[in-house]
Amino acid sequence: MKNIKSISLFLVLMFFFGAFLFAQQKEEDRVAYEKARQAYEKAREIYEKAKQYVYSKEWEKAIEKLNEIIEKYQESDYLDDSLYWLAYSKYKLALNLNLDLQLKIQQQAIENLNLLIDKYSQSTWADDAKMLRINLAQELYKKGLSEYREYINNVVVKIKEAELGHVQVVREKEVVDPETEVKLVALNALLNMDEEEAFPILEKILKGKENPKLRERALLILCQSQHPKFFPLLVELATKDPDKKVREGAIMWLGTRKEEEALDALIKAYDGTTDSKLKERIVLSISQNKNKKALNKLMDIAKNDKDMKARERAILMIGMRKEEEALDALIKAYDGTADSKLKERLILAIGQSKDKKASDKLFNIAKNDKDMKVRERAMLWLGMRKDKEMLDMLIQLYDETTDLKHKERLILNISQYKDKKARDKLVDIAKNDKEIKARERAILMLRDAKDDEMLDMLSDIYPKTVDVKLKGRIILAIGQNKSDKAIHELIKIARKEENVELKKQLVFLISQSKNEEAIKFLKEIIEK
Repeated sequence: MKNIKSISLFLVLMFFFGAFLFAQQKEEDRVAYEKARQAYEKAREIYEKAKQYVYSKEWEKAIEKLNEIIEKYQESDYLDDSLYWLAYSKYKLALNLNLDLQLKIQQQAIENLNLLIDKYSQSTWADDAKMLRINLAQELYKKGLSEYREYINNVVVKIKEAELGHVQVVREKEVVDPETEVKLVALNALLNMDEEEAFPILEKILKGKENPKLRERALLILCQSQHPKFFPLLVELATKDPDKKVREGAIMWLGTRKEEEALDALIKAYDGTTDSKLKERIVLSISQNKNKKALNKLMDIAKNDKDMKARERAILMIGMRKEEEALDALIKAYDGTADSKLKERLILAIGQSKDKKASDKLFNIAKNDKDMKVRERAMLWLGMRKDKEMLDMLIQLYDETTDLKHKERLILNISQYKDKKARDKLVDIAKNDKEIKARERAILMLRDAKDDEMLDMLSDIYPKTVDVKLKGRIILAIGQNKSDKAIHELIKIARKEENVELKKQLVFLISQSKNEEAIKFLKEIIEK
């Protein structure tokens, strides 16, 4: 008889368990989707920041950001890009270190490139990675590590095969044979050894028009040069070259230069093009320059450009600057536009500033803007500012709004604060708000609280609650507290609850405990 009761108890629990899992599946799917979206956005944000550090030659900061993507975002679309720029940054960083550190970092860079080449062979960065690996292998071989010659030997074998017509490297509908690639690597080495001899060859390649891919590679080599003719040639390529990719490359490198002539060339390039993608690239390069003229140009683009994507990118770049004029420009731009999408971008940029003026503007938007989506975006950024004054603003916003969606967003924001005032507000909402969904959301935010005070509050709310879904949330919140007192409260509720679905949920939660009272209660159910 004891065995039969045990089997019966098992079947009952499995029934309740299945019903409970089905009810939770929808919420879990939503949470999984939201987590994936946030991971993608975070990886993109980190990658863009890392590239800015690459452009400004802050190699250690670039390495830190790129490592973060590789370690935390294994499924990211930016993984192959990150591996390449990580190896490149290590390659550049090692140039100024002592011999022991050079060897260590250059070997690490080759490991990063090996991973990229082996795992992402179809990546657009694979060819670049092979060339960079040759460079590093040459460096390590010269320093006495003979085993790295194998990477060069492997290339030599492919060159011999290419002479027989067996091998071609095809990329973006253009063909560059491996022998030409290796010649470029040799030219790079020559530039380091005898710049006067190498520069005319580079200039001839770059001014030729017959092989765009070869010109792209030559530009990468050119940008290592300190030759007096280097800068004028780079400006010419950025402003006049008919090949879009060559222009993009030259614009990127101009962004790393601090001379005013470089900024003037970028502004000229911007004013001379209507290509949206090229404009975005120029905006990024202009933003690397920290003088007033650069800020003024970004402000002009943000305010007046007909290309919305260029305006959005300029706004984002202004938001990353620390000058007070930048924040004033963003606020002025916000007040001067009615475009909803542009307002959202401006809020994102304003939200980067820690200045009180930025907080006040976000609060004003959240409280008064006629566009409800824009108000919600401002609330999101307010919630990321953790000072106590901001908590008061959030509570004030909550008390003044009747929009349910905004209430839910504000509850989430208030819950980020761990002090008593925030908790008291959530308790007040859970007990008294006229909106059932708002009460439900507040309870959801409170469910991680494990203390007896919170348990008493939830137990007190339950019998006064009519809404079934809200009752379910309260049950789940009580269930998060694993104490004997919580189990006692669940049993007390279960004895009186008449709704079958709620009772199933209660029984399931009670069954997770080895508490004697819980076991006794479950036996009672079976023996009825």
